[in-house]
Amino acid sequence: MNHQPIRPVTRAVTTALVAAGMMAATMPAAQAGDGDDRKGTTRVAVAPAVVSKLDRLGLEAAPTKGATAVPFEGTVALRFPVTAVKNDGNKLKHKGGVRISSGHEAIALKRFTVKLGKSKVGAAVSVNGDKVGRVEVLNIRKSNRPALGDVRLTLTRTAAKAINATFGAPAFSAGDNFGFAKVRLR
Repeated sequence: MNHQPIRPVTRAVTTALVAAGMMAATMPAAQAGDGDDRKGTTRVAVAPAVVSKLDRLGLEAAPTKGATAVPFEGTVALRFPVTAVKNDGNKLKHKGGVRISSGHEAIALKRFTVKLGKSKVGAAVSVNGDKVGRVEVLNIRKSNRPALGDVRLTLTRTAAKAINATFGAPAFSAGDNFGFAKVRLR
């Protein structure tokens, strides 16, 4: 399932571009020391409303470079391998990413980094093959759906504007719920 879309639910994975790194935000800082090399995964369950919105927009999404997508609790969940735990567990780095596309338009997000102290998730972003750089794409908030994840991920203003501009549809706004995340370290 690594590089193939899961239809129709994987269309929601496009939103997961932001969600990928967010799940790491659920790990308490006391679980890992500075430079700790333990690994695990972050699971991001895309909010069902996001999946519906992506379907309506005709967007396709697929995990990339080690990330996976699977059906989960009536939606889709993206899983990203944790590659590093730093700063007393306050910074989690991930490999893999998500590519969201429609026709000739595409947004790719990879190498998600969760910064717990700032309650933000950043990613290396490219739009239509042009590198944009590292961008904060998600905010980490308290979860109102613990069965889906320990934290809730919301879109930053930058992420919402990028999705709307790339795909030509004003469908997303800053603060929109993207999904829910959970981190499991080994």
